[in-house]
Amino acid sequence: MNLFTKPTLIRITVCVLWFTVQAARAADIKLATILPAGTSGDQCIREMGDRWQKSSSQNVALKIWAGGSQGGEAVMVKKMRGGQLDAAVLSVVGLSEIDKSVTALQVMPMMFRSWDEVDFVREAIRPDLEKRLLAKGFVTLFWADAGWVRFFSKKPARHPDDLKPLSMFVWAGDAAQMNIMKGLDYRPVMLETSDIGPGLINDQIQVVPMPPFMALASQINKSATHMVDVKWVPIVGAAIIRRQTWETISPAMQNQFLQAATEAGERMRTKTRREDDEAVTTMAKRGLAVHAITPEVEAAWRALAEKAYPQIRGNSVPAELFDKVQTTLREYRAASKPSQK
Repeated sequence: MNLFTKPTLIRITVCVLWFTVQAARAADIKLATILPAGTSGDQCIREMGDRWQKSSSQNVALKIWAGGSQGGEAVMVKKMRGGQLDAAVLSVVGLSEIDKSVTALQVMPMMFRSWDEVDFVREAIRPDLEKRLLAKGFVTLFWADAGWVRFFSKKPARHPDDLKPLSMFVWAGDAAQMNIMKGLDYRPVMLETSDIGPGLINDQIQVVPMPPFMALASQINKSATHMVDVKWVPIVGAAIIRRQTWETISPAMQNQFLQAATEAGERMRTKTRREDDEAVTTMAKRGLAVHAITPEVEAAWRALAEKAYPQIRGNSVPAELFDKVQTTLREYRAASKPSQK
């Protein structure tokens, strides 16, 4: 007796095809970022995705939502925890929603003086940071950065006191930064990244701390036509993926994916650092007034930053990591000094 009539075989075939399509869709890795589409950082992520798809014989596709289209970074983290997103490229603002340890790379203003110092400290504490993120359910794919934060304003400013009467943008969800700026007598206003442009236009904010390449990409310079040339903090970030998603990938393929990710992070760091300086030149040609600072004014900025350190240590940044960064920098600077004969 034939148990499988023609209609039954058709239904079985349809079901098999349906499950095959669902399995293919399950291999899609959904990644979000606030990086604007078309920027070099966005291109590096897409190149990584192309390599993942090729090395997986087209079985894994990286679906990318750029420009904050999935919400701010805090929202992205919530969506990853809920399984709506698999991965994200986040700054420290978003990463700290997972574990506060990452703030040691960004939340200490005027702590770092060069990219060499940022790189040295990051590599010194990276194993600890990645271990903590993994314990919270996230695998680190690569580390990157997005330039030095400068202050873009609608009115001329050089000295830190010049910005105190003005309303200053703070990323939504960054309560620690909100408290720090209030403690330094500034007027912070918490907004999503997508609200910066409208906020400047309607005068809800008059100051935006932001790396130049992001200011250029989002055309902030059209409204905030002045920039204080002080390197406040580096914007540091990482690409992460849910451990649950990562473990569906074979170990051999994981190694290939990590290699592609590491190289994407290296390219992103190189490109964004170069573009950080190029963006200032480009915006200056378009009317941005770049206000250089004297050594005396730089000292005032540094004193302002150091005033915030007691509030930052143990609150925004875990005390042991705050101390580790300072110790590592002292060692680096001592070793970097030319020998005296």
